[in-house]
This record gives sequence, C-alpha cells and structure tokens, in this order.
Amino acid sequence: MGIFDIINVPLGYLFRFIFLVVQNYGWTLVLFTIITKAILLPLSVKQQKSMSKMQAIQPRLAELQKKYQYDKEKLNQETMKLYQTNKINPMGGCLPLLIQFPLLIGLYNIIRNPLTYVIQLGKHGLPALQELIDVMTPMGLQISGNVINEIPIAKFMSEHFAAVVEKLPALANVQTIDFNFLGLDLSQTPSLNELSPLLLIPILAGLSTFLSSWLSQKMSGTPKPSSENSTASTMQMMTYIFPFMTVFFAFSLPAGLGLYWIISNIVQLVQQVVLTQYFAKKLENEAPQKEHYRERENKRRKK
Repeated sequence: MGIFDIINVPLGYLFRFIFLVVQNYGWTLVLFTIITKAILLPLSVKQQKSMSKMQAIQPRLAELQKKYQYDKEKLNQETMKLYQTNKINPMGGCLPLLIQFPLLIGLYNIIRNPLTYVIQLGKHGLPALQELIDVMTPMGLQISGNVINEIPIAKFMSEHFAAVVEKLPALANVQTIDFNFLGLDLSQTPSLNELSPLLLIPILAGLSTFLSSWLSQKMSGTPKPSSENSTASTMQMMTYIFPFMTVFFAFSLPAGLGLYWIISNIVQLVQQVVLTQYFAKKLENEAPQKEHYRERENKRRKK
C-alpha cells in the first residue's frame, strides 16, 4: 500500500459507489467533486475565517508599515501585538491548505485511475491491470511507458468488452465505464489540431482557475504588488501562471480531468463568495459600534 492509498482507498470506494448509482463517468465526477468539497468544508471555513480576520486588520497593518517603515524590528513587534490583540494566527490560512494538499493528490489519482478504484482490478477475483493490458494489446491497445493514466485503457476495454470477456471471463459481470457526458467523450484528450467541443474544457478550466485565484486575492484583501511587497507581487504573478498551467495540463490529459478542475473551481468560487460574505458580516457585528455624537455629548454633560 502506498502512502496516498490511506486517502485513495476510502475515496475510491466513494467514487465507485457514486458510479454504480449513476453509471456515467461525467455525472460521477460532478457528484464526487461536490461531495468531497463538502467533506473539506470545515477546512475551507477555517481558512476563510482566518483570511477575513486578516482582511479586517489590513488598514491598521498599513498604518504600522508606514509608521515604522525605517524600523523593521519595531514593525515586527507591533505587528505581532496586533495579531495577538485580534487573536489572529498568521499561518491560520496556510495550515488548511497544507492539510488539503494530500487529499487533492488522492482525488487526482482516483479520477485518472478508474480501473483501479472503480472497476477495482486485482480485487474480488478480477484480473490485475497488467493482465488486462496483455490481453488488449493484440487487439490494438497502444500504451507507452509506465501506466500513469488508466482512462484510455478503460475506454478501450469498454469498446472491446465482448472480446475482452472472451479472454478474461472473470470480467463478465463488471460494469463498463461510460465516458460520454453531455455529448463529450471525457476519455479523449483535447487537441488544437482539430475543432471539437472538447476545446471548451481547457478554456473553461483555465478561466475558472483564474477567477478562483483572482476572487480569493480580492476577498482576502491582499495588498497591491509593489517593490516593497514581494509577497503580493508573487501572489499576483501566480494568479496568471496557474491558469496557464491548468490549460497546459488540460490539453495534455483526458478531458475528464479537465472537467474535474472546472467543477472544483466552480464549487470553490461559490464557497468563497458565501463564506466571505458570512464572515464579513459576522466580524462587522462583533466589532465595537461607534457612539453617536448625541450619546457622546450626553456622557460629557453628565461628567
């Protein structure tokens, strides 16, 4: 068992359960993404809460940076006091991301390996993946190097299922995977060499990634990039780099993975808007209210 199988196996059973219910790979991806986002919601809530608190103290931080711009040691001391006074952990927004990282890798592995986690080859008396490959290679299956993506193999198995079962009878009762979703074949890799609706997937994946990153920075109150603020400059640069990376990978991998990124980003956008508004309103209600000038005047007269 690999280290990520601690995550892969239970989530793989969830993916398999959803697939057996809906019997369509595309709808399974949609439901699986929504459910896993719901599982990760407590971490997202904690992260957004920390980001909202950081946003609320940005004006005060700017004042400190201006006041102590020539005294870095004093600036650090006053900044830590500000964090302590407002009960803010500067790393509070990063920790949930670090926790989510291995989970995201697990999700990615499950989606690109449907034969292992959905069909569960090698279990329940079913042949191993290599046995299936050995049988389908004379039928025309072409793979290069180590198998790191089982989607094309699963597609080939579905198209030649009768011939495969003839060679491997143990697969007779297996539910083949339907990769057709809203007229798209999610087992195919989008290509610029031919006009196809599949081209929408890399475009939407990149666009949704950009919107998610941009909205996250906007709602977290990240300061504008400058020569004095290298962190803000780096974050803004990544806002543009990540979408291009997403488009590149979406053109390099089967469309099913691109669809996962799109659904994941859409759910993330909705979460960001709802949680940001919720915590902004909560912090506003918790903040001490300014006294009306008449109240201040009455207090002055009583003294």
